[in-house]
Amino acid sequence: MLTLHKLKLFRIVYEHGSFNRAAQSLYLAQSVVSQHIHDLEAALGARLFERTSRGIRPTAAGEVLYGYVGKVQALLGEAELAIGQLDTQAAPQLDVAATPGVSVYLLPSWLIPLRQARPNLTVNMQTMLTHEVVRDVLNGRVHLGFLEGDTDGLAQEALGRVRVREVCYRVVVPPTHPWAGRTSISPSELKGQAFIHRQPTSRARRWLEGALGQHGVTLRATAELDSPGAVKYAVLNGMGVSVLPDYAIEREAERGELRCLAIDGVSMTRPLLMVWDKRQPFTLVQRAFIGVLAEQVPELALLL
Repeated sequence: MLTLHKLKLFRIVYEHGSFNRAAQSLYLAQSVVSQHIHDLEAALGARLFERTSRGIRPTAAGEVLYGYVGKVQALLGEAELAIGQLDTQAAPQLDVAATPGVSVYLLPSWLIPLRQARPNLTVNMQTMLTHEVVRDVLNGRVHLGFLEGDTDGLAQEALGRVRVREVCYRVVVPPTHPWAGRTSISPSELKGQAFIHRQPTSRARRWLEGALGQHGVTLRATAELDSPGAVKYAVLNGMGVSVLPDYAIEREAERGELRCLAIDGVSMTRPLLMVWDKRQPFTLVQRAFIGVLAEQVPELALLL
């Protein structure tokens, strides 16, 4: 059967160029994704992808369908916008919660195109810790939540989630630090360093301590601060070294105000997730925001 859901999933597979990568981004089993594409091919009577030893590539039919899927989704977006503009007196509100860092460095830029499309929209954005984001999403206080890291220990059946992007973390030091001319350090070199930490309740801190603990490294915290921004400015002012996400240090790294280093043999990436309450249908405002993000993250289009 030809359904909108299958068309959206087809677009995700097309843009990832892989059944496996598409499945991982959607938190689905690869067999589920493959079955949906098989059903779509059966409904259309045409093969959409060629399977090769290097992965998949779209057939001529797949290329044609991809163009039409884009048109279908664009028309649906126009319809939603038109419906939302019927009542120009209404002042809808979008309530969003995000973990520290995401709320400062990422969310504002995501909200700009939404405000351009919906000038009568009011946005209420709150900064919370991970467990608070999950709590307020599930109790209905916020429409959408954004958090870093897997939801292990927090996942509940009603919590929907999708990966928005990967966040890369790096050791950051001022340009006067002895490590400033290097590209990486060993885990053991962090021992004894004056380290600027997040607060003990931070899941980012627990993730970092766990990753380094596997290499026998315990950090010596000289300060505990409550946001990536506060940590960054402490490093800039020579209080010590730290580990920060890429989005928080991009400008300072480009200007040469901070130096960024990898840690040899340690995976330094975490997923950035969007979460929502699966028990409730998306409102028009939620759909509008997700539609804006889908321009950057095709996986989100599958939700609409």
